[in-house]
Amino acid sequence: MTRQQVLQYVKEEYGTVSEHLWLKYPDYEVLRHENEGKWYGIIMDVPESKLGQTGDKVIDVLVLKGKPDDIVHICDIKGFAPAYHMNKKHWFTVVLSEVEEGVVCGMINGSYELTK
Repeated sequence: MTRQQVLQYVKEEYGTVSEHLWLKYPDYEVLRHENEGKWYGIIMDVPESKLGQTGDKVIDVLVLKGKPDDIVHICDIKGFAPAYHMNKKHWFTVVLSEVEEGVVCGMINGSYELTK
């Protein structure tokens, strides 16, 4: 799945328009609930090495909230990693280029529900 597909999905499904909060990181995009303003995801571009992979290629990732018992197992699957720059007990990282669209959309929905 691509960054643009994620942004299109959350706009259609939840009316979310991403926010760019940091001048230093203009490509970081926060996904928030419309009414309460709570985050349910953040899209970032990070070097592969930040996720424990070899190489310095910059990749798009999506950090989502999950249930701690599920995150332990999710992070063992290819395309997933512990949360980058978030609480690793409650958040996890999806490498967008490595995970199918349907799986990512399901996980976005789960994160949205958990952060209501």
